[in-house]
Amino acid sequence: MASIKSIHDTNNIDVKWPSEKLVDSIGFPTRAGNRIKDYLNDHEIESLNFRELMDLFLPPASKHQKTESEFWSSIPILNQPQFGIYLYDSALLTLTEAELGSAFREEWMLRIYSLKLHELRHCPAKALERDRA
Repeated sequence: MASIKSIHDTNNIDVKWPSEKLVDSIGFPTRAGNRIKDYLNDHEIESLNFRELMDLFLPPASKHQKTESEFWSSIPILNQPQFGIYLYDSALLTLTEAELGSAFREEWMLRIYSLKLHELRHCPAKALERDRA
């Protein structure tokens, strides 16, 4: 069985891990972690890698500019019952602050940057207002 340390030290976002162990290793707040596990169980996902986990929360950076509706509907975890915007924001923050190696950090920051660009394109005043808060 993979240890939390081995998951964190791998620095390869394409290595598959048991899904529940991977979610537990990241340290999501309990409610968010439970809803993520529910999603994985509902979709019979027994193992996944960091890239696939990131795909649940943020699509890979794309040159195609998506509409507001296309962007948010492309985020699978938001279709999970009881996984609203507060749990989503909490999960994004947890992933952003997690120490999961440079390969993870590099890919995740590209996705966060893409999210930021999307927000600025579609509602720049709200994004600026939120950043000031």
